[in-house]
Amino acid sequence: MKRIILSRKGFDSSSGKSASPIFKDKRLFSIPIPSKNPSPHKYREVKIDGISADQALREASVRSVTVNDYCHLDPDLRKGFGLFGQANSSQSELRNKGVGKGDLFLFFGWFKHFSTVGPELHHLFGWLQIKEVLERYSDIKHYLNKRKILHPHGFGQSSPFPNNALYIGNDRLKVSNRITKIAGYGLFKKSHPSLILTRKNQPRSKWNFPKKYFGGTKNLFLNRLQWEDENQCSVECRGQGQEYILNTEKNPNIISWAVDLITRYG
Repeated sequence: MKRIILSRKGFDSSSGKSASPIFKDKRLFSIPIPSKNPSPHKYREVKIDGISADQALREASVRSVTVNDYCHLDPDLRKGFGLFGQANSSQSELRNKGVGKGDLFLFFGWFKHFSTVGPELHHLFGWLQIKEVLERYSDIKHYLNKRKILHPHGFGQSSPFPNNALYIGNDRLKVSNRITKIAGYGLFKKSHPSLILTRKNQPRSKWNFPKKYFGGTKNLFLNRLQWEDENQCSVECRGQGQEYILNTEKNPNIISWAVDLITRYG
């Protein structure tokens, strides 16, 4: 595991124009972004861990889409799936920074506890360790057809996206060349302070990492992020980038951070 990638997904200020909801029972639902073109799923067809997209849209009082609109369900971290598609310059960035087999995506998004008018947060909601990366559209289609599943990055007769790729998740998490009993992909069951990137009482783009794992690390970030205050392990998540890549070779302790989150809250 040479790379941990903090990957921004779900509704945002441009796609959906709303935070995704944290429900009263602390369950999370990352609302997929809308799709302008026909896609394998409409919102009314999506159900994840017992919550329907219809429920999530109503909880967040979303007006920008309806249940009959197409959505881009990606990443698909439901049991039996474990898929994530990337394309365009974001895929080039992942490739150029050496992201590949064994590396770990931690997916985060914009969340809010609407029932208590809670703060707006950047919150981790799922993970996927890379088993394989498919970059040829024929390979993507073959893989999906073989498994008899649908995914927006393999939908249609030709590639729907420039520079298209599909990341396939491990069934079990592999750490230090040891296959564990921990799921290689999935969704965090409920909101917890340890899964919240945003600093308390700060705008959602202001983050803190735990000193226990991140303290004393220089040159940890391979793109975008940089220490705002190295002693406090604080950063600011600037701009609209999707992928924030951390170099575990500079600090192997952050692998323990990620595995601990998955073990405790996954």
